[in-house]
Amino acid sequence: MACPTCSSDNPEVASYCHRCGTSLLVGDAKRATSYAVQSAEGVTQFAVISTVMPHTSRHSADNYRWAMIISGALILAAAALGLLPIAIAAAAFLVPLAYLVYIDDVNLWEEAPAAVVVGLFVATGALAVLISMFFFQWVFDAQWASFASGSRARGGIEAMSFPALLIFAVLLPVVAEVAKNVFAVLLAARPQFDDMIDGLTFGVAAGTAYAAFETIVVFWPVFTAQDFRTTTGVASWMIVVANVMVVKSLIYGTATGIAVAAFSGKGEGYDGFTPTYFAYFGLAVAANVAYWLGVRLMAYLPFGNGLGLIWGFLILAALVVKIRMMLQVALLEAAVEEAAKGDGSDDKRSTYVETYCPECENLLLTNASFCIVCGTSVRSSSRQARSAMGMRPVGAATAPAAEPPAPPPPTGSTGPSSEGGAE
Repeated sequence: MACPTCSSDNPEVASYCHRCGTSLLVGDAKRATSYAVQSAEGVTQFAVISTVMPHTSRHSADNYRWAMIISGALILAAAALGLLPIAIAAAAFLVPLAYLVYIDDVNLWEEAPAAVVVGLFVATGALAVLISMFFFQWVFDAQWASFASGSRARGGIEAMSFPALLIFAVLLPVVAEVAKNVFAVLLAARPQFDDMIDGLTFGVAAGTAYAAFETIVVFWPVFTAQDFRTTTGVASWMIVVANVMVVKSLIYGTATGIAVAAFSGKGEGYDGFTPTYFAYFGLAVAANVAYWLGVRLMAYLPFGNGLGLIWGFLILAALVVKIRMMLQVALLEAAVEEAAKGDGSDDKRSTYVETYCPECENLLLTNASFCIVCGTSVRSSSRQARSAMGMRPVGAATAPAAEPPAPPPPTGSTGPSSEGGAE
């Protein structure tokens, strides 16, 4: 069966093209209803784990999901008990630390261990501390004090300081997004990190790291307070902790992930500072500005913390869907480009032996980029899955083709030596 998109030959039983991932049953090259990273999910489905951790399988994604749910419940329990220093610190670092564990677990790059991402985490965190100190304590401390106290007093929207709103809901998100992109873009420009998923990974790591360290600076008075345990306003604090733990961290991470993924671009090699990158960088800034404008303004309304949490979830959902659409297009279009170059024997991200799909456990063909049964992209698999699937390690040279065996000598011949000696 010839694929209508890339003309590759596929078995008659194939549901998806093994080279470009086209759905052969309906002839859909874009696969609007089947996510190439995890084919059991839809492209526009709100699934955070498989989006920000695209190298996980369904089984490992469930492990991360349950680990974070249980950890989040324990953190909220600490907030309910009034143990705010513990709750805020744990909430700030839950997602970033889980992401570091994920990077180490899947071991994405053979040439570059997880220490690279740890360095990115620390460097971005240091920038976050400096910028946060500049805005919240060194230069605009008076505006921040009036802004924060006004929202706490619920004096009405007329009590809001408009200059403070511009500083902390517009100017700061712009500066912060630049800082989140700096080291992530430097890594994405390295030859060994030439894939859009690599750019997404660096962006999410940098964004969540920035969110964690910024949270520590903003809530520093909580850590230095004389009373370790708080007994008033516990319900409001629980909403704040939930916002910090999930919404803020993931908005920062997904927004920066979108921008750095656009810097990486589709296929091998990075696209760089193209108009597409600046457009998606603007999208990341707009998402952060929209989030903080909503949170700051809603803080003056009744049930403002809860409304801010809901507003953040809406923005996060939009960012998650955007990432999934970006990855879908990148994986499918890059696969079509590779299929146009040849049969996949020179593609370093395809299989080179017949083996089994880690998602559905059906047979993967030689030189396959997709499973012919479930349509999952092997390009988004972890190092362990790549090894199990017989994929070439990223950055490794293409495996040489085996030389065909020499034909048997003619009947009655004693081989090359006798031929050479007959004169």
